[in-house]
Formats: sequence, C-alpha cells, structure tokens
Amino acid sequence: MRLVPAEGPLLEEVLDLTFPIWGEGLSRGAYGQWNAAQLKTTWGRQHLRRFALLDGQGRLLASAKRYRLPARLDGKDGFVSGLGAVFTHPDHRSRGYGTAILEYLIEEAQQDGALAAALFSEIGSSFYERLGFAAVPVDQVSIDVASKKGSPAMLVRAGDERDLPNIAAMDQVRSEGARFALRRDVPLIQYAIAKKRLQAGLGPAGRKQVEFFVAEEGASAVAYVVITVSSDGWTLEEAGDRDPAAARLGAMLQVLVAREPSHTAPVIRSWWPRAFPVPPQLRLADRVDARDLLMLRPLVDLPRPLNAADVFYWRSDYF
Repeated sequence: MRLVPAEGPLLEEVLDLTFPIWGEGLSRGAYGQWNAAQLKTTWGRQHLRRFALLDGQGRLLASAKRYRLPARLDGKDGFVSGLGAVFTHPDHRSRGYGTAILEYLIEEAQQDGALAAALFSEIGSSFYERLGFAAVPVDQVSIDVASKKGSPAMLVRAGDERDLPNIAAMDQVRSEGARFALRRDVPLIQYAIAKKRLQAGLGPAGRKQVEFFVAEEGASAVAYVVITVSSDGWTLEEAGDRDPAAARLGAMLQVLVAREPSHTAPVIRSWWPRAFPVPPQLRLADRVDARDLLMLRPLVDLPRPLNAADVFYWRSDYF
C-alpha cells in the first residue's frame, strides 16, 4: 500500500464516492467546486490536503483529509493534525484500510512534531478509542435571548476583512487559559468563514445563509458574531467580545433577533466554550455533549485527560 495526494482523476473518484455522505445538500458539481474553493483560500493552500491510500495496482482503498491546525496544548504552541472525511472504498471495507490511512497520517504528524492528532466522530467513541483517541467534551447549548422593548441601543454592521485582526486578538485573549485551543490567526478565521459562505452560496437558493456581524468603537471591531441561518433555526458558529462580561455580544444578538419582530424568535444553538462568559442578555439551556465528538490522540505527554472546562473550541472550526 502507498499513500499519495488525491489529485486529478483520483480526486474525482474520491469525490464521487464521498458526495452521498458529505454533500451537505449540494449538487455533485457544487460539491466539487466547494472542495476546490477551500484549497484556493490563503489558509487552505498551505494547510489542507486530501490523501488516498492505494493498493499495488493503484486502486483506491481509502481516503482522508488532513488539516494542519495551529494549536496550543498544555502550554505548548505547535500544530494539531486534524483528520477528516475518512472514507473506505465500498469494495474494500472491513479490511482495516480506514485504520491504515489514519495510522499513516498520524505517523507522519508525529515525525513532523505535531502536538496531537484530532478528529470528529459521527459514530461514537469506541472505534477511535482503540486507535488511542480520547473524547474531548464540548458543550452544545441552546441560547435564549432576552427580549427587549424597542431596538437595543447597539450599532451593528456587516463584518469584513478589515475586522479579522481584531477578531484574532479577541480570540487569543479569550482562549489564553485553555489547556487545548486553536491559535486562530487571520488566515484561519478567514478560511472558517469562507468555507461556510461557500457552502451556503453553492447550495439551493434560500436553504442556508451565513451572516457575519460586528459592533465597533472608534472604527475597530469590539464584538462579533458569525451565524448560519436555515429552516432549522440559527447556529452561532463563533463569537467574541472585548467586554469581560460579553455584554456587547448579548446586545448584538438582541439587535439581530429584533430585526423581524413579527416572527417567532429563532431557535439558536451553539457550541459554547466554558471559558467564554455568558452575556447578561442570554441564558444557556439544554447543555449536552456535542453530537459530533471531538477526539484527540496526544502525541506529547499530557499530565491528565482534558475535560470540557479545559477546551476552547467554536463550532466554526469543525472539520
């Protein structure tokens, strides 16, 4: 067996096979465009690759994506090898090829000095625990926004590229005390927002939209929110606020909910890092472990397992 980059006709074969699983409501053509467009972003060009595991005759056995994510783990700055879209060809299942491609990529990450390998599991934890991964709890919550008569006194505008350095600075401050967090610089934040906007834009009209808003003072962004809007409600993908109490973020959400006062308030769901304060205008309810399990295989020594209070991770950085 050999591991190679998935390119050209091989990539098209991988996309044909994975489209029914991860098409996200896109057409097959749009699914290909979405994957290609991610590689054209500044961050994606340098940190995202898809690999294929081939047999001696060059036949596809398995495939996976690899993300090189800047991270901090127990005070060490470095990178985590994020592994996603792990897929075994239907003709070659139950022969260990999915495990084999993971082990190839983990070995490569270890040789390159990665802090850990990470993935998200949709099939529970037991399979990946056998490979040395451990579940890292991430809180999923519903958000209740306190209603306010009239429009809240908060000016909110659409966010853009000039706001990203301020957003990166907010994220750095908020995540500073976490044992595990991504070091979200401008290219990574840009990639995370662009990925969701591309998916929404390539999908059926009106099915989904991504909204990015900031509040500013002195022409600088001091709070922000990224929201995905669909028929199922709102998903708060990520947020930030320079205010220690995050009151500006709460006021922003009040403004956004109040845009359509005749409508029923939307259901808002989010992953909410425990280190991030709950704004006074919000109430978090229905706290459960996130459905897609974040799992980590440390490649450096950890003094103790991670718990939900140790982790700072937004839904926006799901891979």
